[in-house]
Amino acid sequence: MKKRLVAAMLTLCMVAGLTACGGNSSNQEGSSENGEVLNVGTMALTCGVPVLYAEEQGYFEDAGLNVNIEIFATGAPINEAIAAEEIDVAVSGFASVYSLANANCTWLADVNTTGGMALYARPDSEIAQCPEEDGIIGSAEALEGLQVLEPLGTAVQYMTESYAEKFGLTPNDINQVNMEYAPAYQAFSTGEGDLIASNPPYSYTLESEGYTKLCTFENATGVNMCDGCFARTPVVEERSEDVQKFIDCLVKAMDDLQDDELRSEYTRKVYDENAISCTDEDLAHEIEDRDYIGTEAMKDPDYVLGEAWVAITDFLVNAEKITEDNAPNVAASIDADFVSETTGIDIKTE
Repeated sequence: MKKRLVAAMLTLCMVAGLTACGGNSSNQEGSSENGEVLNVGTMALTCGVPVLYAEEQGYFEDAGLNVNIEIFATGAPINEAIAAEEIDVAVSGFASVYSLANANCTWLADVNTTGGMALYARPDSEIAQCPEEDGIIGSAEALEGLQVLEPLGTAVQYMTESYAEKFGLTPNDINQVNMEYAPAYQAFSTGEGDLIASNPPYSYTLESEGYTKLCTFENATGVNMCDGCFARTPVVEERSEDVQKFIDCLVKAMDDLQDDELRSEYTRKVYDENAISCTDEDLAHEIEDRDYIGTEAMKDPDYVLGEAWVAITDFLVNAEKITEDNAPNVAASIDADFVSETTGIDIKTE
């Protein structure tokens, strides 16, 4: 097993063109038993921590899996790797919807809630002086034409465009500049751009440095979203036992990481190894904002796997980033069978 850092820059064409181990798998086919490699792509962020933890704890090996983990900078290059059949399974965020819309992937598990994303302005800017209403600061006049630094094809772009829509503006009325989170933070800190759309830990740093929070993801979109796990549908069909074992291990890791002390210690290790700046205060804030969807969370009778994807898909259709023909593929891709098998719970998808 190995992991290697994949440095990948998002491009706008990705947005438009692509854009644990206790489950009973005895009735399924296609097990590798430490043979055929299961290639997994994720990020060194909240969603990827359980994958890396499961690997370090030996859960995959104990389950008979031969897992190779690749770390990507953001979700869009993960989509590229899925489309090129370079990885089999992904644990990713908002950009996953583009792979689901292409009708060749299956959504298998929610991993974590996505609190902590927000849009920031400099406190002396015109837009920061606008009145607040329902947790949102801004106006059409102050926002129009402003430059927003953000990684395109991610949840924060959805947040930015939903924010603009609150004031009757379209994406064409603002200037969205494609930058990954760390470079965007560095650029904004040195005076570039007018606004920055960010996620933890950078959003927490921006807040602690006194920048004005214009909105949160939840305020702007009205959606409570989860990062999660999906796989290429041929892999799900042909290697179902391996996929089941992977989900078993993933859920086991998420259950372990309900312990805040353990989660803090291990997340700190992942961030340090991947040069992600995060103070102890920021990390505590992230843990408070972002819950792992472990067994107990899935026992909630109101829990629905992949619930936010319908609203997100509708937005992307209206924004002409997913076609109306492809939109039904997203809901159709959600498969609760694997997490239901892992947890022994009859989990809903609608």
